[in-house]
Amino acid sequence: MFPKKLQTDTNKNDFLHNLDEARDARRREKQIQQSVIIIQKIVRGYLVRKKYRDYRKNELNSIFLGFTDSNSQKYPSLQLASTMFTNLQHFLLYYNRMKLKNNSLELQQLLLGVLNYISTSIQADDIKYSYLAAFFNKEINSQWMKFNQDLLIIVLKILETTDLTTAIDIQLIMSCINYVYLMTDCQNWKAVQNNSNELLLKTMLALNHSFIIYLGQHNLLKSLKIAMIRCMQRRLESSMINNIATLVFKLLLSSDFNRIHIILFAQTILTIPTFITMCHETSHKTFQMVCQKDLFNHLICIFGVQESLVSLTENIDIIELCYLLGNIVALASIDPSQIEAMKQPFFQSLLNILDVCRQRQTVDVQSGKQTKTTTVWHPIIGHVRGKTNAMIVSHQEIVQRVITQYKYLWSKSFVNMLFESIPTTSSSGNQSSTGKKETNIIRAKFEKLFHSKTTVDKLTTDELTHSICRITTFYQKLIQTLTELRLQILCALSLQDSLISSLWQFLNNTGPTCGLKELTKIYEMNKDDHHPILDLLQLFCNFCLYLATVLDEEEMYKEQKYLELESWSQFCLFLNQFVYRLIRVEFTRTTTTSPKLKLENSQLYKTLHQLLILLHERNSRKSFTPDSHWLIRDVKSSSSFMADLERDDSCAFYLLEQIPHILTFKDRVKILQMFIERDKEKECNEISSLRYHTKNYYEIHRTNLFGDAFRSLQSASSSTWKNTIRISFINQQGLAEAGIDQNGIFKEFIQDVTRQAFDPAFNLFKVTENRTLYPSPISDRTENYLYLFNFIGKILGKAVYEQIVLDIELAPFFLRHLISRKNLNYSCFDDLMFLDRDLYNNLNFIKHYDGDVSSLALTYSIDEDVLGELMTYDIIPCGRHINVTSDDKIVYIHRMSVYRTYTRIKSQIKMFTDGFKTLMKPEWINMFSVPELQQLISGESSDIDLEDLKTNVVYQGGYHRTHPVIKWLWQTLEQDFTREERALFLRFVTSSGRAPLLGFRALNPPFTIRCLESSEHEEEGDSLGRIFRNMISINRTSSERLPSSSTCFNLLKLPSYKTRRILVDKLRYAIKANAGFELS
Repeated sequence: MFPKKLQTDTNKNDFLHNLDEARDARRREKQIQQSVIIIQKIVRGYLVRKKYRDYRKNELNSIFLGFTDSNSQKYPSLQLASTMFTNLQHFLLYYNRMKLKNNSLELQQLLLGVLNYISTSIQADDIKYSYLAAFFNKEINSQWMKFNQDLLIIVLKILETTDLTTAIDIQLIMSCINYVYLMTDCQNWKAVQNNSNELLLKTMLALNHSFIIYLGQHNLLKSLKIAMIRCMQRRLESSMINNIATLVFKLLLSSDFNRIHIILFAQTILTIPTFITMCHETSHKTFQMVCQKDLFNHLICIFGVQESLVSLTENIDIIELCYLLGNIVALASIDPSQIEAMKQPFFQSLLNILDVCRQRQTVDVQSGKQTKTTTVWHPIIGHVRGKTNAMIVSHQEIVQRVITQYKYLWSKSFVNMLFESIPTTSSSGNQSSTGKKETNIIRAKFEKLFHSKTTVDKLTTDELTHSICRITTFYQKLIQTLTELRLQILCALSLQDSLISSLWQFLNNTGPTCGLKELTKIYEMNKDDHHPILDLLQLFCNFCLYLATVLDEEEMYKEQKYLELESWSQFCLFLNQFVYRLIRVEFTRTTTTSPKLKLENSQLYKTLHQLLILLHERNSRKSFTPDSHWLIRDVKSSSSFMADLERDDSCAFYLLEQIPHILTFKDRVKILQMFIERDKEKECNEISSLRYHTKNYYEIHRTNLFGDAFRSLQSASSSTWKNTIRISFINQQGLAEAGIDQNGIFKEFIQDVTRQAFDPAFNLFKVTENRTLYPSPISDRTENYLYLFNFIGKILGKAVYEQIVLDIELAPFFLRHLISRKNLNYSCFDDLMFLDRDLYNNLNFIKHYDGDVSSLALTYSIDEDVLGELMTYDIIPCGRHINVTSDDKIVYIHRMSVYRTYTRIKSQIKMFTDGFKTLMKPEWINMFSVPELQQLISGESSDIDLEDLKTNVVYQGGYHRTHPVIKWLWQTLEQDFTREERALFLRFVTSSGRAPLLGFRALNPPFTIRCLESSEHEEEGDSLGRIFRNMISINRTSSERLPSSSTCFNLLKLPSYKTRRILVDKLRYAIKANAGFELS
């Protein structure tokens, strides 16, 4: 019975399950049908819309693409305006929908056609075909206005975003500008031109005004600025730029010079390079109208207030500010008469703009907002740190036009205008009763200053002084801002009548030593270095930097142009002491800032120090000051200064680093020797701490001296070079020469190696006309030439390190590269006199050429004959394509001089310098000038001072100063030997033909003369019997015996000859034999 019921339940469950499945199947089928309907609806909708869009696109293309041809004569005939306006509305809908998806070429062409149609139809003779017909239709008038407003927004966007990289881009921008121009100038509409109705004209003018206001509200000036700069970058036709300028000035006129629009105009349009100049050159009518409405005065009223200018320029970077300054200057120079009533406000505006520029040059560094700062180079203001908003227009033509704008600031008329604006105090009492105007404005103002000021205390209170200092402050700020134009500014100002001489008289009349005491007090009271008097001093130093750089020896020493040598000497005295006092002041101040860091960041100190070092270099090359002129009284005690160095006094070390010439040369040599001894002790301690170390012992064949030396020592470490090196010479027979190296053999080795290395026949060095040596430009033909230069540099460094003087003279322009403290203002021009006299004469001709240098067809390149082949080398990048002009001829001369003295041999110089600095630290060498460094290398170049030698000689073996043989010796050296033979004699005894650097008193071991007996069984040492026999001249030496020496001990073994004639012959033979250590 139970099985039947169970079967019934199973069938029931299956039945219900089948019902559920059927229900689900029906539901799924219904969902599928619904989905298909929806998909079909979407697809049908898409297809319909696509069909409509394609239809509308084809319709629009058929209507408007005909207007995209560059030739307007090929445009299709115009249709009724009412019909065309409907199509224009369709276009706007289509454009707004499609621009969200892409900005395709087709869309650009369609917009170009629309704009060209509007420009064409608005000129139609029949109003039915004119674009303006819709405006006169009351039913669609509001739609027409709305359409134009929307189209203007599209046009502004196009002006901002189009890059002008393709032909269609250029056509589109031109059409956009033309459209905006037409919509704001009804004078070009045929409907207005053909109708004399005044009411119509007023209506159209009101329409123009409404569009101008609308554009102004939507950043028209910003869009026009971007478009104009891009046009300038692509050098597009001037008509586009002219139309842009018209739009700009229309906006200004329509605003009635509202302050907000003036500020917007300054923030955008005036930051376009040379905008004002371009408008003036094209005789722009609207620009002339704006100028007549006192545009200049409106701008100066804003820029003359520091707070207003800071707010105005908040979002303007340094490059845009410089363009703004150029346009303001151009606006002033167009009509200088407008400055007459605004002299002081205009001058204050210039100062304010320069102040903001100076702040922007450092704002990125000081703010610390950017962890990584980029650097952009601009051809006017140099390197700019941080991000810049300016679209840099750097091609040569625009840069030169901007520079031309600035030139007005250092023109003679402007400088005279500044000095004329200085108020004359009634207390001066020097005004001419005749009222005759002074022919030299600058000299007249300074003369009034000299008469009105009687004490140094008036420096900070005198009104006339303050006015003059404001002018010098302005030019100092101008030089610091327009860094790449520094030379041009200084050159032009130096040609101003009496400016440099008047500044010098001002400084010279401030008190003893150019008011040294008073200026030091002013510096102490002004922690930020900014004071009108200090700015005047800094400007004068910039003038002197320029003059000391460009004046050659003929101009400075013989003609004495600008300043007399006596004036240079007096100023050097002041400059030397003032820089010394600045350092002392900073190191005695109690501030958190490091004195060294404060001085390095001070523009005043850097200018003064740079000039001081340059003048000291010129004086070292050819003196114009007394011998003790550069010494400072406070540090004349070398012992106290040495004590400061030994206790690591930071001020003493900084003085030694910055102005080492305040100490005597001998004192600095002693300091150098102290540093070297410390270094040797350090090296010895390091070596002794090592468990194993190799001995520095090398065998050198005399037949291959340089090759063996290079192979043995080139790869040696700096520690090996700094420690004792022992040399054993191998003679021609392959045997070791007699003698143990106790430094004498090594000295001979150094002498012989350098003699071979610097021999011009070796092809590594060449000789100038004055017999000095420099790296040969064709030394690169020698195998491993760079390694050879590095090795020779090490050899020379070792010689100086061990105080071994060498008989070589290096060219000053080559030697100065061993000194790390390079002066960028140093001119190599005078060095060319002995290196390449023809080139020197040619450059000198260019320097003094009064005509147009560009007529000489010079470029920044040089042709050289290299092994019979004529090669052209650029002295600046792409120099062969850059012409030399009268404005930059000084730069050309400097570049050419640098190329001939450095650039073509810079790889050789670098390797040589690196080798030299392996032993000699840069801070040691920086203590010396170029001539002093030559003296360190080669000792005294003059003849041997025999009196000094006599005073410091030591006698042994019975010899004494009154001994006959000794008297004969001195007589022989004085009377019989030539200068060259005396040098050979010194080399025979000490291994060096030059006198010691500090005289024979510093020779260690001392110069010694010992009596040499003839007996084969000499007593060892100085026995009493030997001394007695030699003192009474008993047992004279055989005449066959030659003098000998021990160069290790600076010892001359001189036999006791019977006659003076024998001594002369034997000594002359010995010193010329060059027999090494085997002379017997």
